[in-house]
Amino acid sequence: MDKQTVILTLEELGFALTALGAEDMASGLLQSYYGELTEDRWELLFHAATHSLISKGLMEQRDDEQQQLEFDAFIVEMLAHLVQSRQMLRGYKEQQDKQNTLTIHHGNERFLYHFSSHNELHFFRWSSPEDWHHDIDQLFGLLASNFNEHSRYVDLTEEQWNELTSSSFSMQQMTTWKLHESAQQIIQDWREDFDRNQCSLDNLSQMIYADTDEDGPSVTNLLFVLKGTNDVWIVRNTELDMQATPCLRIESVTEADWRERITYFIQEFVRDEAVFRG
Repeated sequence: MDKQTVILTLEELGFALTALGAEDMASGLLQSYYGELTEDRWELLFHAATHSLISKGLMEQRDDEQQQLEFDAFIVEMLAHLVQSRQMLRGYKEQQDKQNTLTIHHGNERFLYHFSSHNELHFFRWSSPEDWHHDIDQLFGLLASNFNEHSRYVDLTEEQWNELTSSSFSMQQMTTWKLHESAQQIIQDWREDFDRNQCSLDNLSQMIYADTDEDGPSVTNLLFVLKGTNDVWIVRNTELDMQATPCLRIESVTEADWRERITYFIQEFVRDEAVFRG
């Protein structure tokens, strides 16, 4: 039962959150997809969502006269965790004009898996750290065959990184960077994959909400991911001092490198060794 997956449409999730008192979260989700809605449109969406949730057995009508609705305790527990969670591990991938988002919500020593496909369908289940390597690989579409046997990397300054990711970048700009030929080849291979991916990067991040965060959560860990033709690339800041000038490493990773990096992310997120070991 603990691994049961609950699937909700955007409209069902919005209605459930609103009914459970999380109007701001519901409004944000719905408006990001539909834009501004009239009151009549809201009512139509929520009316359809009510019948859909009842048909799924996630809600039932207790009193015909007062039309009192009651949610299944299982979904109430999940959505309460979603609303109250202050720590998240989040992966984001764009694929064929659709955005897939994986979020692991941490709170009260439990972890809630939340996968969103283009904000249209939302998948929820209780989760544990031993699931996450598979979940993250699945999000980014990574298989063992995608990785090279040997890693290679190049370190760039923030200014060089900004040049490299600019739409107007040309390989001639590297002449002032004073890189070895092998490093120039890495840059060329990465940029070609970057162009093929429509100059877009996927990412994995760790986020923390504090009561003082008015502009959204604070990102405490960030890894860019690019699945290329012959490489799996990651980009990360290797400078440990967050106040120092960033040193951005572009790296084609082996499968072992990738596992080590994701394990580090998970351990930083969980921090409790006993929980991590399961």
